[in-house]
Amino acid sequence: MGLCRATSRRLYSRQIAQSIKIMAKLCAAGIQLREQIDDDYPDRDRKSDGWIADSRHIAKGTSDHIPDSKSGIVRAIDIDSDLSAHKEEAYALVEKIRKLAKKGDKRIAYIIFDGKIMSPILGWKRRKYNGSNPHRSHFHISFTTLGDKDGSYFNLEGEANERPKEDGRELGKDIPSNSTSDLSSSRPRCRCNCQCRSSVSLA
Repeated sequence: MGLCRATSRRLYSRQIAQSIKIMAKLCAAGIQLREQIDDDYPDRDRKSDGWIADSRHIAKGTSDHIPDSKSGIVRAIDIDSDLSAHKEEAYALVEKIRKLAKKGDKRIAYIIFDGKIMSPILGWKRRKYNGSNPHRSHFHISFTTLGDKDGSYFNLEGEANERPKEDGRELGKDIPSNSTSDLSSSRPRCRCNCQCRSSVSLA
């Protein structure tokens, strides 16, 4: 008995996802930012961390987690939002990254977290994100091609990047958006040098 079309598509997507892992590599900016976050929060949760596309990303066909067809470079990372005992810490870190991008770091393309998207549209102000995944268990950062080879230090502790004194959820101003894009969380990685570092998909 033959496989139904939907099942065939899923199997094909899995096969493609497995094959692209061989050629995939994270952009230099993504590696640098993730390492800085690891240094600042060595005991953070990494369950929702990810960078490379899984079969669901492949099936949708549009995600910065999918390696570039020519270079194999992946231009996105997901960072688990559980950074420390203080729940507002993730909001504070996202705010630092947003401010850095607003000040002119062109390596950062956009950020998604807790139902909000931040991008050059409207000057990096927070606006409603209409994708199906609100990105609450993790925050998503996409990079431009400028970050492919530029792994220079991200100055997250600049003069304008003080830690917020108020609840991080109140940061920024909500702005309506017609955005319909969605980027699901990708796979977590461990701290060791084993094969599991490559990634595993999450719901």
